[in-house]
Amino acid sequence: MLRGIFFDLDDTLIGYADAERSALEVGCALAARANPAIDTDALYQAIYDAYEKNYAYGTPGYTDLAHLPVDAFRRRLTAEALAALGVPDAALTEAIVSAYAAAETEALRAFPDAETTLSWLRPHFRLGLITNGPSAMQRAKLGALALDGYFEAIVVDTEFGHPKPDERIFQHAARQVGLAPDELLFIGNSLAHDIAGARAAGWASVWLSTSPLPADHDGPIPDYTISRLFDLMTLPPVAEALPLPEKV
Repeated sequence: MLRGIFFDLDDTLIGYADAERSALEVGCALAARANPAIDTDALYQAIYDAYEKNYAYGTPGYTDLAHLPVDAFRRRLTAEALAALGVPDAALTEAIVSAYAAAETEALRAFPDAETTLSWLRPHFRLGLITNGPSAMQRAKLGALALDGYFEAIVVDTEFGHPKPDERIFQHAARQVGLAPDELLFIGNSLAHDIAGARAAGWASVWLSTSPLPADHDGPIPDYTISRLFDLMTLPPVAEALPLPEKV
């Protein structure tokens, strides 16, 4: 019987992609206004390139993300991106980092049914979270949106050392709650990271998506697909583990 449910964070419980995009647009627009030689699209790409170069899994900097403060992380990416475009500017770097942080804070929101879903499930299941990303950043999001208190176990890949879809991070999460793979379910929005990792670890998997599987999809197949979080309640393994309503 299902006893534990783990969640992905970004774009499963919170709308992070839109918030990140909005913040990057604000930061890049500020840079272009300050220096007309800066192309916003080029700066946008240079920031992502700096991340891949310095902090992607397998680089020496990946382990730094377990303890690196958020502002220091953003400052390095921005400074390197500006330098790559031939316009190094310390003052502009600080202005972009500040504008980005303010814009992201303004845009970041939990999905409307996230807290309701977690509140319904928490009395009946052991809840946890597995997320990829800089530790300080991921934990700050959880705290800012008051979601951290719902989880018995919070596993961040940069703290553990291996990201999803590596099955080792799922095995580590299972040990945190003392449950076997056939007692666990994972829900996430990424087929490549969430569904592939959960299936490799022997967990049940739920794909959160408003679109069907692509016709040419040849990757991992989720056990279930839902279009909104609260639909978890309707899935057989979840519904079967919930107590029957009291008779009137």
